[in-house]
Amino acid sequence: MSLVDALDSKLIVISPDVSDKEEVLRKIADMVSTSGRIKNATSDVIYHALSERESLGSTGFGNGIAIPHCRIAGIDNFLIGLLISDKGIDFDSIDGENAQIFPFVVGPDAKPKEYLKLLSAISQMLRKDKFRNAILSSHSPEEIYEIIKAHSQPEDGIPLKRPGMKMLHVFIQNESLFDDLLQVFAGSESTSALVIETHESTDYLMNTPLFAGFWNSDVQHFNRLIVAVIRDEIVYSTVRNIEYICGKLSERDDIMITVTDLHYVLGSLGS
Repeated sequence: MSLVDALDSKLIVISPDVSDKEEVLRKIADMVSTSGRIKNATSDVIYHALSERESLGSTGFGNGIAIPHCRIAGIDNFLIGLLISDKGIDFDSIDGENAQIFPFVVGPDAKPKEYLKLLSAISQMLRKDKFRNAILSSHSPEEIYEIIKAHSQPEDGIPLKRPGMKMLHVFIQNESLFDDLLQVFAGSESTSALVIETHESTDYLMNTPLFAGFWNSDVQHFNRLIVAVIRDEIVYSTVRNIEYICGKLSERDDIMITVTDLHYVLGSLGS
C-alpha cells in the first residue's frame, strides 16, 4: 500500500483542540476509531497502542515534527492522517523544540514491512523544507492532501548525497524480542527500512563479506534482520533504546548490531 492510498483526507485536521502529548494521542485515537476504516479496535485500544509506542522513545523527530504510530493485532488496514497545530506542543522531541506537524500511522500488527515502508515515506517527505512550509501555510485539508500527493511522487534523476548518515543492521535470533525491537527501529527517523526474514537473512549474512567471517553457518530456527539508514546523531539513542528492551548487547548471544557509514546513494531499483 502506498502512502497516498493509506491517507484519509477526512483525517487531516488543522488547529485541533489539543495542548499536550496525551491530548494529541487521544485525538488521533478518537479520529481513527470513528473513521469507519478500522474495525476491531476501539479508541481506548488505539490510544493504549500509541502510548505504549511512545514509552519506547518519543516519536518527536525535531524540526517541528512528530509521527505517532502503532501496530494493532486484529485490524486489516493501514490508516494515515495528519494534525496541524497552530501552536507548538511539547512532544519530547530530540531537538527539544515543540512540534506542530503530526502525521500518524495506525496499521496491522501482521504487516511489519508495509508499516516500515509507510513510516520511511513520511520521514523522507518531512525532511524537505519546502514540504513542511507548504503544509504549515495550507488552509484546508483538501489542499494538504494534494500537497502530500504531489510530494509523494519520486524525483527522477536526482543523485542523493547522504552526509552524516549511517546504515544499521540489527540481527535478531530471539523471536520474543522481535516486535519490540522493530517498534524501536521504526521509531527512528529512517530514510529507508526493511525486514529480511529467516532464510533470506541467513543467505544475506553468509554471502556478505562484512559479516560472513563471524556469522554462524548453522541455520537458526528464528532469524530476522532489520536494515535502516539513520542520521549520525540518533545512532546512539537508537542503540540505547534497543538495550533498554533487551539489556546489554555485550551480554547477549542472540542480537547483534553493526553500524557502517553511508557516503553516497545514486540510482534506484524497482519496488
